[in-house]
Amino acid sequence: MLMYHPAQDANHCVFRTLLILEHMVHETMDVAVYRLIDFYILFPHLLKFLEPLPTQLRPYKQILQNIPEPFENLANTKRILFELEPLQTVALHNLLATDLIELDIFKSQRLKRTSENLPDELKNALQTSHLANTEWFRMLINEFPTLNFIGKSGLKKRTGLMEFRYDVEPK
Repeated sequence: MLMYHPAQDANHCVFRTLLILEHMVHETMDVAVYRLIDFYILFPHLLKFLEPLPTQLRPYKQILQNIPEPFENLANTKRILFELEPLQTVALHNLLATDLIELDIFKSQRLKRTSENLPDELKNALQTSHLANTEWFRMLINEFPTLNFIGKSGLKKRTGLMEFRYDVEPK
């Protein structure tokens, strides 16, 4: 039996990326943080397992606890994040090729939306997306980029999805 999941769809990844870039309050976003945000957009129920929950996210604790569990069982979330990276790279390269992400900023491992206009249908879909109106989505795209990402107290450790032991922490 064939099963569809947006985690395996490059076009859906392009849409998610544009959704992030169109709705975030920050001018730029680190690519590594984007990859983590995209993962949590696909699997938002895993947000409740951030341990410990960063202080800035504590006001969202009840919202995160109320995200429903999916029907699928995710046995190895680290592997899913790892397998998602090539798809995210394809999506980012598609957006670069269509001049929707600034190349110079991307070279420094950051994402910034260009002023290139989107087709009206796509722009409308991004503006009316139910996802963009959820509190946990706004928390992800606006709060995650402000959190410490590396080291013993960073998102990499708190999520349990990425290796953090060899990070060089700023002094």
